[in-house]
This record gives sequence, structure tokens and C-alpha cells, in this order.
Amino acid sequence: MRGGIRIGSIFGIPLYIDSSWFLIIGFLAVWLSAAYNKLSPSFSLVYGAITAILFFLSIALNKVAHALMSKARGVDINMINIQFMSGTTNTEKESQDPFSVFSIAISGPIMSLVLSAIGFTAAWLIAGDVIFSSNPKTIETLPDSIGSMRTIWTMIALNFARINLIFGMFSLIPALPFEGGHILKAVVWKITGDRFVAIRWAARSGQFFGVLTMILGGLILLSSFGGIFLVFMGWFLFGSAGGYLYINNLQQALININAETAMTRDFRLVDTDMSLREFADKFLLMEAKDANPIYIASSNGRDRGVVSAEAIRQIDSNEWQSKSLQSLVKPLDEIDTVELKDKISTIVNLLEQKQLRYVIVRSPVGSVAGVIDRGDVIKALDIKLLWRIPTEYIKQIKIDGKFPSNFRLVEICEQLTEQK
Repeated sequence: MRGGIRIGSIFGIPLYIDSSWFLIIGFLAVWLSAAYNKLSPSFSLVYGAITAILFFLSIALNKVAHALMSKARGVDINMINIQFMSGTTNTEKESQDPFSVFSIAISGPIMSLVLSAIGFTAAWLIAGDVIFSSNPKTIETLPDSIGSMRTIWTMIALNFARINLIFGMFSLIPALPFEGGHILKAVVWKITGDRFVAIRWAARSGQFFGVLTMILGGLILLSSFGGIFLVFMGWFLFGSAGGYLYINNLQQALININAETAMTRDFRLVDTDMSLREFADKFLLMEAKDANPIYIASSNGRDRGVVSAEAIRQIDSNEWQSKSLQSLVKPLDEIDTVELKDKISTIVNLLEQKQLRYVIVRSPVGSVAGVIDRGDVIKALDIKLLWRIPTEYIKQIKIDGKFPSNFRLVEICEQLTEQK
């Protein structure tokens, strides 16, 4: 999750930068140095580097503002990782109310606009009112009136101001993953009272702007190769918004699906009064080689517990005829079970935290209503979300006893627990 180099901490929050920044700053320094080459050929690269570093600081301060506002709103921050054109603030839990979402989202653009104002103010203090002239040639004549050195610092201040102004305004676009999308989410959440509906609106808005940007880029591409940038940006925006939709729909499904919906009757009832020999002959020896069935012991019409088939190996085979199956039964009250109405997210957490192969679902009267394993969870989600997962894949999940890592189920269920 870090993927960066730690450079310190701020208010107790570890601060990391992505290693790619060293290459990016170097590239920007060379590229930006051309603007200073006429005024200072010997030190143009230095001034280009200063501008590039200020660009990095703009992004860093934007994300620091996010982190500090998150802490102020009670959202714990594990770290800040500054990445190119963005940054991540790794949180322990999500915001619990619309106002917190709004406050955290607006903090970044406000920081950018404040930095922009600082840049314009610095340029004004150095060069005066001339910086507000709409005539581009006015800036070109600055060296004659205030000197080359002051002109260079005016240009650096103006570049810093413009970068943050563009960054701040651009981030206010009402579409996820931009901050404006989170602001839209907060507003819709406040109006509807439904966080899932709010995310869906903001994500759909992101996809709309993504398609719009790709179309605009395509039209520009007909006459200029520069449109390729907009095409890629639109594609990124559409894909990122789709990611929000995927997580949102998955979270909602994990809350709406309960144990009764996901469970199966994929277990075998056995009589606790039968001997171990009879159990071995009638059940264990008849099972397929790769089968791993679940045995529920029952007597007098009541479910007593789960039979540990592995435990029979610890008993001398000479005693199998004399001992009953009761000796292998683990009572239901001594194992982890769930109720019919328990959410599937709770079951996922239980399976992972206790590293269970399956969980027993108990009816209101205490009997075994069904069982749920990881394959059953995936199948229930598949039906709900129309994933169309092949049956063979679900069977393999049952055999492996592991959730597919690309589904992010465990991480998302943990987040849902923290939001309670």
C-alpha cells in the first residue's frame, strides 16, 4: 500500500513520496527550463527545477490538507503517499456522515486556491499590477522595467499560481474520482439519506464526464494530435468512476444479502447412535477422493453438533465397533455459528478472522438450517450482481477455501464493519 519513500511525518501522520517523483521532477525541470532560457541561460535548469518542486509541493499540500481535515472529522489516517498527479491518504475507516465527506473533499481545492492566491500575491509584490495585464507582450517587456532576476521570480510565482488555480478548479468537477465528485456525493447523501445512492450518482457523473472528455478529445484529434491527451484522460475518468460503482454495488450487496439467501443444504445428517465402524463404512469410505463433506450429527429429531471426520483417525480402529459417533461430535454451542438474518459481510469476516472452512447457519429453534462456505458467498453475489461466474470457478473456490484476491471481498467487508 505504501509503495514510496518515507520523508517524515506531519502531525503524527507518516509521509511518503512515490519514487517516480525523482524522475518526474527531473523531466519537468528540463521541460520548464525553456521558459527561463532567454533570461538566464546558465541557470535556466535551476529555475525549472524550482518550478517543478513547487508543483510537487502543491500536490503534497493538497493531500496534507485532506489528511488534516480527515483527522479533524474523526477519520484516522495511517499514512499519506504523494503520487504523480494525485496522492493517497490511507484511512482506517470511511467518513460516517455527509458533512464529513464534504469537509474532507473541499479541503483540497481550498488549499489549491489558497496557494494560487499566494502565488499571484507574490508575483504582484515583485512586479506590480502589470501581472494582471491581458496583453502577453507586457510580461515579455518586464526585464526592461524590473530586471531579469525579478522577472524570473515573477514567472515562477505566476506558474505556481496558475498550476494551483487549474488544479483547484479542475478538481471541483462534480464527478468521481475528483473532489467535486465527493462533494456531489455528500450533497446527494444529505438529500436522500442514502450513501449508496449518493455514490451511484457521483460515479455515473464521472462516467458521463469521462465519455464527454473522450468525445471532445476525439474531435480535437481529427485536426491535432493533442486530442490524444483528452482521450486518455476521459478513458481514465470513465474507468475510475466504474471502479467506484463496482465497490458501491458490492458493498450494497454484502449488506442486503443475508445468510438465509446464501446458505445451502450441502451437508449430511448422520445418527449419533451409530458406531464409528458403521459411520466409516457407510459414509467415509463411500465419499469421492477429493470430497470434503460436512457431517451434522442428529438424534431424537434434534441436531446435536458437527462430526469431526478427521478425529476418527486418532481412535484405534479396534475400538470403532464399540464406540458411537457421539464421541466425535462437537456441540453446536461450542462452534461459531450465524443466524438466518446475519449479513453476508459478517459471515465473510467470520470466515477470514477464524480461518474457517464454512459456518453453520442456525434456525430460530437452534437446529442447522444450512451451511455457507466461500464458494456459496461468491455464488450469492454472482446471482445478485449478475457477474455470470462459471460454475467450475465457484467449485474451485470451494475446494481451495480462499476468496479470489481480485474481488477485494475481505477488505471491503472489514470497511463495512468499521463503518457501523
